[in-house]
Amino acid sequence: MNKYWLLLRLCQWKNGREKGFTLIELLVTIIIIGILTAIGMQNYIYQVGRARETEAKNHLGAIARGQQAYHWEHGAFAETPQQLGLGMNPKYYNITTELYDTYVKHQAQAVSPEKDQVRNYAIGVYYNNGSYAISFCQSLEVNGTVNVGDTPDANCVGPNTVRIK
Repeated sequence: MNKYWLLLRLCQWKNGREKGFTLIELLVTIIIIGILTAIGMQNYIYQVGRARETEAKNHLGAIARGQQAYHWEHGAFAETPQQLGLGMNPKYYNITTELYDTYVKHQAQAVSPEKDQVRNYAIGVYYNNGSYAISFCQSLEVNGTVNVGDTPDANCVGPNTVRIK
């Protein structure tokens, strides 16, 4: 039966009856490509958001280390991240500062959280009797509010937040 079917297909091809693809085959191919593209775009947007969040984490980490060094040299925390001389200019986040006598808090608030699909972050640097401690928190939701507590052991402030460090 297979030999007969193959001969029949060869005859049809030689006679010119079967050229190209049918409309159904083309439509199925286009639909499959569309579905794969939709899945791929969602994954791409997710990965871009994670990369932008990494930018915020790296900036806050550098600011925390800079604050520790600044406090060690000057006996007080810097009022702004610019005073630390780190030369950072985050593109997707605004960094705010809350300064106190024995600790400083920095928040990274996304510029376009819904568009970029990114979460917000906060870090605190605490000084107590010659030693430093850091508290690092993130929101679990896109554009969620987050802050660190007033002590290094305090829980993160805000709904749906988690402590990273």
